[in-house]
Amino acid sequence: MASIKIILRKDKLSKKNGKAPLFIRITQNRKSKFLSLGISVEPKYWNEDKSALRKGAENYQEINAYIIQKRADIEKASLELNIKSSKTTSSLIKEKVKGKKRVDFITYCEDKLEDLRGILTYSTYEVYTMRLSKLKKYINGEPLFIDDIDLEFLNEYGNYQIKTLHNKPYTAINNFKFIKTMINHAKKDNLIDHDLSFFKESNIKLKPVPLKYLTEEQFQKVLNFDTTNLKNSIYLDLFIFSCYSGGLRISDVLNLKWSNYLESEGRIVTIIKKTKRKHQIKLPARAIELINKYKSKDLKPEHHIFPLLKNISNEDKVPEKISGLKIRYEDDKANKVLKEVSTALKLPFKLTFHSSRHTFATIALKRGMRIEYVSKILDHTHINTTQIYAKVVNEELDKAMDIMNF
Repeated sequence: MASIKIILRKDKLSKKNGKAPLFIRITQNRKSKFLSLGISVEPKYWNEDKSALRKGAENYQEINAYIIQKRADIEKASLELNIKSSKTTSSLIKEKVKGKKRVDFITYCEDKLEDLRGILTYSTYEVYTMRLSKLKKYINGEPLFIDDIDLEFLNEYGNYQIKTLHNKPYTAINNFKFIKTMINHAKKDNLIDHDLSFFKESNIKLKPVPLKYLTEEQFQKVLNFDTTNLKNSIYLDLFIFSCYSGGLRISDVLNLKWSNYLESEGRIVTIIKKTKRKHQIKLPARAIELINKYKSKDLKPEHHIFPLLKNISNEDKVPEKISGLKIRYEDDKANKVLKEVSTALKLPFKLTFHSSRHTFATIALKRGMRIEYVSKILDHTHINTTQIYAKVVNEELDKAMDIMNF
């Protein structure tokens, strides 16, 4: 039989009326689920030992009678389920009491990913599919309902990834993010009402990873790098162009066509591949120089500015999988070239193409660009995402002031 207890959630105390909600905690096989009673009371009137309201509370008799009835309903449901099966869980008891059909998480994810196939980029769809496969392998054919996903489940799944699969914490947290994303979709589909606050309490924690960006002095060294003996120097041009053009991701730089470049205005207008949002930016002189470097007499509006995707003659008709794989291949080649440049210049870290994004943001902020402008250019949804660069700049300024300690 399940253990049943009435809980006053003081952690959810209302600041407006000073009342806290009542929940029923159902525990079966050491796993608990909470069922809201839909009632809030003043804590001073709650008798925890008797699980009842004291005299003097508003409608205390009716509320106490309701609590007794609810407890009886749960005990009855628990008894009926335990008679039918030895595998009764607190989730099943809660479902029976609420009369609500449970949502199988794996089935929901498979259906939702199919719905999103034409909306997500190929790379995102592929990553989501991979993360779902990992989760399916973990549960090993056992049912997984959305209301089974709680802090305990996350911690057990996280430990499995780190201790059994030897994944890094960053990988485990990204798999958690996939689960949270799918649960959010289920909420939007009105299938569940799930509190996601427990995701913040997972025992898998990330250590802060320092941003890898070039200082202005280091960037100048990259600009002046002798490319005479550098194979595939076009990838270094791509990197520099990104640093000057708002930290565009490599997929967006590679997909730039001459039709995206308004030469009379010195401006590019494109659709960001990741967010699907329109993006336009006026280019600095150095970025325009790089574009002009790849001009040819027979160029057409549909040709790519940087001719690395030229084998894809009409990208609109090419399956996104092929396009995605091609971009990933070019990204790998770019990072190999940038590693060679890093080694030759004895930079303190290995450059990757994504470093261009960090380099643009930090230099722009140091040169006085307002953070909301940087956020807009980076195409961040929330300015909070951009704050990390402001923090880096402020920390450097703090260190610079140490010169006054004399």
